[in-house]
Amino acid sequence: MSDAPLRVLFLTPYFRPYLGGIERAIEQLTFQIQKSDQVEAVAVLTTKYAFPRVPHPDWADRETTDEGIGIYRLKGFPKRSIPLYSCPLVWFSPMQVRGYLKEFNPNVVHFVGDGWFWGHFWSWFWYRNQARFVFTPSYHALPLIRWWLRPINAFICNVVDHVIALTRQEANLVRRAYLVPGKKLGIIGWGAPLPETTLTPDPPGAGEPLTLLCVGRLGRHKGQEWLLGVYRRARGQFQRSVRLILVGRDEGDEKKIAGIIQDSGLGDEVAMVGEVSDKELTDWYAKADLFVLFSQYEAFGLVFFEAMAYGAPVLTHDVGANRELLTRGAVVVERFDEDEAVGELVRLVNDGDHRNRLAEDARDYALSEFTWPAVAEKYLGIYGVAGS
Repeated sequence: MSDAPLRVLFLTPYFRPYLGGIERAIEQLTFQIQKSDQVEAVAVLTTKYAFPRVPHPDWADRETTDEGIGIYRLKGFPKRSIPLYSCPLVWFSPMQVRGYLKEFNPNVVHFVGDGWFWGHFWSWFWYRNQARFVFTPSYHALPLIRWWLRPINAFICNVVDHVIALTRQEANLVRRAYLVPGKKLGIIGWGAPLPETTLTPDPPGAGEPLTLLCVGRLGRHKGQEWLLGVYRRARGQFQRSVRLILVGRDEGDEKKIAGIIQDSGLGDEVAMVGEVSDKELTDWYAKADLFVLFSQYEAFGLVFFEAMAYGAPVLTHDVGANRELLTRGAVVVERFDEDEAVGELVRLVNDGDHRNRLAEDARDYALSEFTWPAVAEKYLGIYGVAGS
């Protein structure tokens, strides 16, 4: 790598104003790496879609955020994508990809997510001799209907300079599924934003409800309906008042979840607050006494570490890399074991000493092992910054 200042371009099919887990990770990583003296500029090449495949042709072609991140958006044709995959399966002009690349002129191109083959292939094709390429797949198992992505991702993995998995489990899956050469494969997890204060929040008073927080899109994948089933069974054993807060935009199940809350008579203790701002989300993390989430799968579980950094212990189950990653400050029950989940939820609500010990351990673990400054430093080394 030359000593020229780095110009880093991230590729992802979705980005601001839409902001999901991968998008938040990219944004936080850009905030950190642009602080390096060796980084001249950071940008994101994306589309005019919000997840999943919702077209927004009114979004600007180019934009610069208040933090100085450049955003380049590709037009898709036709605007409506067939519902075959989570990324928009429409035609994006290879020449528009080339034009944005020439305009930003990156010397590092970083792919995040293993679904957007169009952006990956054409960016590599046009700039393969001018930039270093890094691929963070955020791997998901492919059903039969999507196996056509395997050879494409295998090709991308073998032509880029580095493939970075989020966990050991993911590294093994990526190696087998995409035939990644061992010399190209590394492991770097995501991070959590540093809280504005490291002071331990005061526990709720005897008359105040404990706050259980769940953050995730309101859809089948994030398991809010299953969580409500656990909550309904556990609440009769709670020895103090509790409120459950569901944060997240609708992904098809909002009306169904609202109906369950209403029919169960939980309207006074379970609240759906919808999509919130970054500031509102950190406020909820700071208020949370316990973070609960039972997704069908988590490649990394960024929200776990965001909550833990604010001192919220975690209750979840054994899917994805949860067992590998959540070794401190968390309770990981067997996958969709309702009896075990109910028992642990009751204990975490009723046993304040146990909950507080987990909270302290959660904060220490998240802030010592999973912070964006540490993640950025590792990626700068991958990008080729001397001395990183």
